[in-house]
Amino acid sequence: MRVGPSNDDVEDARLAESARSGDAHAFEQLLTRHETRVFRVLRLMGIPSRDREDLAQDVFVRVFRSLPGFDSRRPFRSWIYRITVNVSHDHRLHSARRGEEPTTLDHDAVPESESGAVEDRVVLRRRLEAALGRLSERERAVFVLTEIEGCDSREVARSLGITTITVRRHLGRAREHLRRLLDADQAPKNVSSGD
Repeated sequence: MRVGPSNDDVEDARLAESARSGDAHAFEQLLTRHETRVFRVLRLMGIPSRDREDLAQDVFVRVFRSLPGFDSRRPFRSWIYRITVNVSHDHRLHSARRGEEPTTLDHDAVPESESGAVEDRVVLRRRLEAALGRLSERERAVFVLTEIEGCDSREVARSLGITTITVRRHLGRAREHLRRLLDADQAPKNVSSGD
C-alpha cells in the first residue's frame, strides 16, 4: 500500500504544473514519460496497430486540452489511463456505428520465429491477449490496469470513475473468465470422424 506519492508522481505533478503554465518542453517530457504506457494500454484494449498512432495523438491532445483541470494532488498516471481508456472506448463505439467488426489483438510487433522460453512467452502472451478480447470492456480495462500496469484498486477506481468495490468485482470476474478461456484453449480438441 502506498503511503505517499512516489517520486514519479511528484515529478509528473511538477511537469504538469509547468506545462499548465505554458512550458512546452515540460509538456513534451510529460508525454514522453507516459507514451509507452498509452500505447500498451491501447494495444491491450484491442486497438489495432493501424489506429494506435492516431489514437495516442488523440490521447495527447485531450491531455493538453484538459491540463488546466488536472488536479496535481492526484497521480497523473491515473488521469492519463482514464483518458486512454475513454479514447479506446470512443473508438470502439465509433467503429461499431460504422459497422466494423470488433478488433482482436494483432501481433505485428512480435517476431514469428523465436526459440525456447522466449517462444513460450510469446505464445502465452498471444493466448492471454486473445482471451482479453473476449472480456467485457470494463473487465478488460480493470484487468489491464491492475494486472498488467500494476495499479492498485484505488488508482484503477480513479482512472475508470468507479468504486474500489466495483474494481474488485470486475477484477474477480475478469480473472475467472480468463481462467476459463485459457483452460478451454488448452483442452484437447475432439477430432470427429466426419459426417
